Amino acid sequence: MPYSTQIPARNRALSVIFGQMADCYRYLGTEERFRAIAYDNVAKTLLNMKEDIIVYNDNLSALDNIRGIGESIAEKIIEFLHTGQVHGFEELKKKVPFELLELMHVNGIGAATLRVLHDALSIRNKEELITALQTGRLEKIKGFGQKKIENLQRALKLYKEEKRMLLKDALKIGNDIITSIQKIPGVDRAALAGSLRRKKETIGDIDIVIEAEPKKRRRIVEQFIQLPGIKSVLVKGPTKVSVLLNKANVQVDCRLVSKDEFGAALLYFTGNKEHNIRLRTIARERGYKINEYGIFHLKTHRKMAGATEEEMYAFLQMKFIPPEQRLNKGEIEKAMIRK
Repeated sequence: MPYSTQIPARNRALSVIFGQMADCYRYLGTEERFRAIAYDNVAKTLLNMKEDIIVYNDNLSALDNIRGIGESIAEKIIEFLHTGQVHGFEELKKKVPFELLELMHVNGIGAATLRVLHDALSIRNKEELITALQTGRLEKIKGFGQKKIENLQRALKLYKEEKRMLLKDALKIGNDIITSIQKIPGVDRAALAGSLRRKKETIGDIDIVIEAEPKKRRRIVEQFIQLPGIKSVLVKGPTKVSVLLNKANVQVDCRLVSKDEFGAALLYFTGNKEHNIRLRTIARERGYKINEYGIFHLKTHRKMAGATEEEMYAFLQMKFIPPEQRLNKGEIEKAMIRK
């Protein structure tokens, strides 16, 4: 990607992992603060190293001599160099609401606040926190008075506004990412979705749909998170990966689907909420359900469409609706094929 730096890819990937481990330990409380500090320091050290960390492969003693890298962390580095992952990190993520941790560094929130929100209301991510704020659920938590709630709302609003960018800038970043993704072995195709594909004037997150065979997805995800320009990994799995970029601190959400699901995923992740709800309502009225995997018969669960967007709209007896029109502002009614 054009916005990449010269930091070796392995160093960057490990720095992301250790930085997120630091966040996990920070979330777990003050008793883990020294671990949090240690992993934060190592994450910074890796970014400042000129040589590729691979030169220390199988050399624990040499790693031990690097400031801030003790035996335990050195072992994790060797493990990563051999396997591409750190088992301790995967286990650590299970102990925390990992998706919620993306808000840890937002001004006015922090680890302690996130811990209370999760313990009191089982809030697991940003979307659930926004819903809780909108429905007044936070008022039930001890210590969350009106002022604190208003501060939270303000912090989230600023966080959202800071992350928005102009369409032309988002398109440049999005297309660069698509170019990099398409070079990863196992990727059959990739396309932009979401508000970026609808060509909204300002963009918050970048949505991407990737077609790949299920058996190849884990390796694709591992290579994706090591691409230059990635600041941190928010979610990592065989069907979804979310990252934050160094560039504009923007979030990128990728969905991995099969060939016969590609059109359904593009349709689902492109239209705005109202457009998608209207399509689901129409499908249900006719005895079908529609989701990101396709159109299915409600009773038999037989798949009726999903490979292409054209196929999806045609099955619902509609003409193809261009992405930028998918706003539920009369475009669905105009697309209906009259018999």
